[in-house]
Amino acid sequence: MLYRKRTAKKLVLLLVLLFIVGVGSFFIINRLRSSQTTSNTSDQQQANPQAGSQPTTPTNNTIGNMGTSDFNYLRPEGWSEISKKVLETSGAASGIGRATSPTATFTMKVSSSTPKNTSELKNATIAELKNFSNFVLVANVETKIEGKTGQKFTYKFSDKDVNNKVKQEMSVIGYKQKTFFLLFSSSAADFDKQSAEFTKILSSFKFK
Repeated sequence: MLYRKRTAKKLVLLLVLLFIVGVGSFFIINRLRSSQTTSNTSDQQQANPQAGSQPTTPTNNTIGNMGTSDFNYLRPEGWSEISKKVLETSGAASGIGRATSPTATFTMKVSSSTPKNTSELKNATIAELKNFSNFVLVANVETKIEGKTGQKFTYKFSDKDVNNKVKQEMSVIGYKQKTFFLLFSSSAADFDKQSAEFTKILSSFKFK
């Protein structure tokens, strides 16, 4: 019983940290949009022969292989790697984001703690999710990633003033005595528009 309580507590703490990096990255990406608009205007001016400058080439529009010793996945065209400094604030293992509209992030975390069963995982996760302001659970279903069974949670929340509405999808998979958290995050208005991109990332995901 004591082990189960400690395990659930570790998972809850992990969820809190994961959400911090997921939501934090989302708002960082949103801030990047305004700066990129300025940058794009500058690039267009540079591309004009009359400006006497050579155009710059974006570095985030190529497909890249991401991951760690535990997993890997493909970074789609137009997505950029989230800085290690941002990821390290919550201990996330990997993450990518898209600064152009519609903005989104994908972050990964791995824990050496594992729930005893599916019920414990679901209860601990949903209990923590309910701490979000204006939380709404859209769906909780069984899912499979590379043949490994887990739980997928889709939900919405916002700040207390309901100015920033966020939708997230988190898949939690147990594998090799570890728990893998895969989190997609975007504005509630833009989330469903990106289902094809999210599916592409999940389809490329491989455990090691």
